[in-house]
Amino acid sequence: MSSQFDKKRDELLDEIRDILTNAEELFDDSSKSSAAELKKLKSSLNSRIGKAKEQFSALQEDVVDSAKKVAKQTDTIVQDNPYKAMGVAGVIGLLLGVLISKK
Repeated sequence: MSSQFDKKRDELLDEIRDILTNAEELFDDSSKSSAAELKKLKSSLNSRIGKAKEQFSALQEDVVDSAKKVAKQTDTIVQDNPYKAMGVAGVIGLLLGVLISKK
């Protein structure tokens, strides 16, 4: 599941890098280009920004769904094994306390 997340995140970052590159080209070429070419670049940039927003929304939905699944699984485990959960939480708390007190 994390490999899918990493893949989607990398795709989104690549798209954002491409958008920034196109924006730089738009600003660099603005003095040299005609109005029609600038409009074409602007519309291309706007469509790519829209695509990046859609990808970000999809990635956000995937992360929220994954978090909800993990929360449900954790809840089920804790309800099925309450004493084990309290023991694990106690041990983690003790370890964190020891680590924090040493600093």
